[in-house]
Amino acid sequence: LVDANLDAAVPERGAVGSTGIAAYTEEEFLAGGWAEVRDAAGAHWWSTMRLAGREALHRSAVQLVRGSDPVMRELLRDLRIPRTFLLPRADGPLPGAAELTAAGVGVVEVPDCGHNIMLDNPQAFAEAAAAALA
Repeated sequence: LVDANLDAAVPERGAVGSTGIAAYTEEEFLAGGWAEVRDAAGAHWWSTMRLAGREALHRSAVQLVRGSDPVMRELLRDLRIPRTFLLPRADGPLPGAAELTAAGVGVVEVPDCGHNIMLDNPQAFAEAAAAALA
């Protein structure tokens, strides 16, 4: 699993990613909130999001922030297959990483990347994915 929302979150204006997008109503997002999100996120991240329809982008973010029942963290923890969670090292330690590793989940911090790990550092992503599959 690569830098997914493991838990439900509280929407927050100005945050990068789904928590920032979900802080807008759909109407606010479509009426110009998307431009605020774009400017806060930066050109590189936005270049991956600009291809999605704005309605779809907003609705997806709202669902990601809402989380699932059970939340993704529990689903990942309780799977009985080999599993690894990749996240950008720059994000800092993953909250709850000890619980995941105790359950057998590899938690791997990938250097020199943001949310789009496989685009930002394809070599490190490939190495981490290969190690997880080995």
